[in-house]
Amino acid sequence: MPEKQLLIHIGLHKTGTTWLQRRVFADAEMGFLSTKNGQSNEATDAFVTADPLAFNAAEACRVFEPMIHEAGQRGLVPVISQERLSSDPSFGGYYFTDVIDRLIETFDDFRVLLTIREQKGMLLALYRQAVRSGGTYSLTQMIGTGDEPTGWKPTIRPEYLMYDRMIEHLRKRLGDERVCVLPLELMRSDPKDYMQRLLAFTGAETTKEPGMEAENAGLSPLATRLSTLTNRFSRPNPLGPDQSWRLKLMRRVYWWFDRVVPTSWSKGTTKNWKSTIERRVGALYDESNRRTSDLTGFDLGSMGYSVGRGEVS
Repeated sequence: MPEKQLLIHIGLHKTGTTWLQRRVFADAEMGFLSTKNGQSNEATDAFVTADPLAFNAAEACRVFEPMIHEAGQRGLVPVISQERLSSDPSFGGYYFTDVIDRLIETFDDFRVLLTIREQKGMLLALYRQAVRSGGTYSLTQMIGTGDEPTGWKPTIRPEYLMYDRMIEHLRKRLGDERVCVLPLELMRSDPKDYMQRLLAFTGAETTKEPGMEAENAGLSPLATRLSTLTNRFSRPNPLGPDQSWRLKLMRRVYWWFDRVVPTSWSKGTTKNWKSTIERRVGALYDESNRRTSDLTGFDLGSMGYSVGRGEVS
């Protein structure tokens, strides 16, 4: 049985990655083989946090050889899925091109899956993720105003989400046929088409349909706003998942908060956030989204992306 080509899913963050990892890539019945829960944390150590002056491609490859070998024996598609491979904008980490260089240096042959999302919704999701992880800044402080003084940049940089630049870089380095782009909006509106495209690209074989239950749902807008205050007294442990009792307690409190407080209480916060993002980005993404539509064949305008010109892509 011929071995399937390695698939490397680089994110982006907040594009249904947890669902893909748990419901698709970690399930051999779906035709894939990855690490536990589908999230390849080993890839963070190997390609993201690696000392750039001491990176060793051979050592990085050896980390994944057992999984790739097992997938070959079982006729499954080996998968490395880790959204931090595409950068970590919620925390100001931008290293996309460096990681791609390291992946190419490490593996002889692989395909890349890039998952995207409408940018205004993405900016808000990235901000909420940052707060959920212990952030205390306001939305404006995180995404900036666009008028920062020379030498200063916001943590979450709106220009990072110009997807056409990522796609063109990947295709230049790997070739068109080795890059697949799938929008989160397609996953939500037509999950069958989404999976058919993924299976066709990877060569995975399955007759099973994955469950569509939401994964890694965030806090409500109101709970997120309150978290920016309480996070000052319950900061997360930056060195691992073992968290303080204060943080565990507050996460539990907000879990219950979102189940007893009406969603209508969050409407004001949501409206203010959307206005802030609209003022910040304006028409920033129009040309990029038109270009991305041309590159991918997706009518992004009909999916809610800003494309200008009457919003027709």
